[in-house]
Amino acid sequence: MGNEMANEAWVMQEKDAEVIEKPALRLLADGEHTGGFLGANRLSLRAGEPGTKPHYHEKSAEAFYVLEGALRMLVGAETVTVERGGYVVIPPGMRHAFAAPPDRAADVLITLAPGVDRFGYFRVLPEILRGNVAPEEVERLHERYDVHFVDAPEWDA
Repeated sequence: MGNEMANEAWVMQEKDAEVIEKPALRLLADGEHTGGFLGANRLSLRAGEPGTKPHYHEKSAEAFYVLEGALRMLVGAETVTVERGGYVVIPPGMRHAFAAPPDRAADVLITLAPGVDRFGYFRVLPEILRGNVAPEEVERLHERYDVHFVDAPEWDA
């Protein structure tokens, strides 16, 4: 679909959402489903479970709404814990990372706008995390899906 106007609504029931394991991610809407306007997924992390390492996106903003629990986040250079009902918007180019705090799980609705297609990346992510994807292919995937990892010693500590 690209970025032309979407002329149909996109409806995704929870029971129909594709689920990626490790971390548990429900794929709700990709750019192709929304005419490129937005994308959305729902992330569930167990207490202390990592979400992602520090990275940024050049082409889209990303918003996090904490449905239940709490989400520990690196936002630029600051580490914050976002409580249930909290909302964070990360502009394009800002480094960020997230994980569940050691003592609480996190259930988070994540949206991005504009809606770049990223489901393909999420589908291969478990294999990347297991080390089953060649480094040059990982680099190509990161470029294609606008996921740019960066150093953040304050997060890694």
